[in-house]
Amino acid sequence: MKRKEASVEIKSGMDSVEAILHDPVQFITNWPYVVKVRGRNPVVAEIMLPRFVFKFRDTYEFEFHEDYNSHIYEGRGKRGNLTVVITLKEWRKYVSANVELSYSGRGEFFLGKTLEILVEGIARNLKELAEASKPIEVGKKTEKAILEVDFSDPMSVANFLAKAKMVHSGLHVIPEGGFFNVLNEILEKAGSEVLYLSGITSDGTSGFKVLVRGSQVLAVELRDGSEVKTLKVEGEDGVREAVELLSKVSGAYMVNAWVPAGGV
Repeated sequence: MKRKEASVEIKSGMDSVEAILHDPVQFITNWPYVVKVRGRNPVVAEIMLPRFVFKFRDTYEFEFHEDYNSHIYEGRGKRGNLTVVITLKEWRKYVSANVELSYSGRGEFFLGKTLEILVEGIARNLKELAEASKPIEVGKKTEKAILEVDFSDPMSVANFLAKAKMVHSGLHVIPEGGFFNVLNEILEKAGSEVLYLSGITSDGTSGFKVLVRGSQVLAVELRDGSEVKTLKVEGEDGVREAVELLSKVSGAYMVNAWVPAGGV
């Protein structure tokens, strides 16, 4: 059995860190080498571990449980087992997290460097996700700039993103009619009333952009092949059209989310 460890200091409260760890689907989705994730209990993840010209691919069923200050993700695959144990300790200004990964199975004697990259990536992603989840205050100037974002103008979007902070990045498999469930889940974790969300398929042919403020959709862009539909939401008809457009979004998308960071 191969074992690797990595440690990080997270400038966030224990609650923020544990909120990430208590959502195994989203957390595992952001691990390096994860190809596909489905299910919740257990979480089924397809992971490909590359080394030299070899690619050791397996599907693992992960069971999540915790013990005192440890969070354990125990994965059983068809050709091997992969377990991640994360131990937390709260200090005055930060939380320390030690990530221990153990692997037994095909190619374990060749995968030392690959497993090192994997455990370091898990630790880094935990730090980034937890620190990004801290609530952000939105000033009046920033709110005005939000209302003026125009999806039909690339410079308008670029100006907004230059003064925004990414709070989420991950693969989401959106069921038909399930877009707003994903949106609400990310909004809740972001800790901000305002959210800019973009998603794109792996082949780059389809994508979406949406700007929301609380429960209000402000703007939508939907791309399917060469066809692009842009909508600035105004009035009841605009709301109805936005809901219809976003309800069509389904499939696997890499989704990124930003919130205003002030200073606009």
